[in-house]
Amino acid sequence: MRINDIEYIEVEVLDVRSAAHASEAFSLILTDKFNATHYVPIIIGLNEARAILGEKHGRMPQRPLTHTLFADLLTDHIPDYNLEFVSIDGYRDGIYYASIVIQAPTGSYFEVDARPSDAIAIALHARKPVFFRKDLFGELMQVARAANEYSEPHEFSGISIPPSSKASDAATEWETLSLSELKDLLQDAIDEENYEQAAKIQEEMDRRKAQDSATH
Repeated sequence: MRINDIEYIEVEVLDVRSAAHASEAFSLILTDKFNATHYVPIIIGLNEARAILGEKHGRMPQRPLTHTLFADLLTDHIPDYNLEFVSIDGYRDGIYYASIVIQAPTGSYFEVDARPSDAIAIALHARKPVFFRKDLFGELMQVARAANEYSEPHEFSGISIPPSSKASDAATEWETLSLSELKDLLQDAIDEENYEQAAKIQEEMDRRKAQDSATH
């Protein structure tokens, strides 16, 4: 896809995972829609991780969050304005820049500057595509050989915080559970909006699946 003579590729949200180096930081994994081993990780905050995971798993609070309010207002209550897509089109000094692209009644388009995490949450809720500037994706892209090799950005400089004993105990307990039991536990965590625990349970499930694939 070309926008203003700049080529973009479509990306998908693969996952949101706990970042290893900071409290309440998460790694948003965006993959090339047509090559899932090519990905770009973006560090996001706790609230943004909750919003994106909630949309990805179809489990949102009864009352609208900010991104759902924006998307619903634009798509359902403002006549003749259409949310078309969102794009990630800049990266400077460790910060990603995104735009929400809207079509006006005249047929022209305009862009609203946004953080990638907000723009992607809005796109997921409105079921609109996400595009990433192709040359920028190629510059920042990492390559994964297995699901458990998707990682946070190498340049992330957060302070390393060791896991609490409570978290370690939970992880040890999860090792004794079957994949079916972990799936049920994951759903419970999502229902309770405990997205941090949900991300950790998903990591354990991904690790198991990768081990199973390696032994077959």
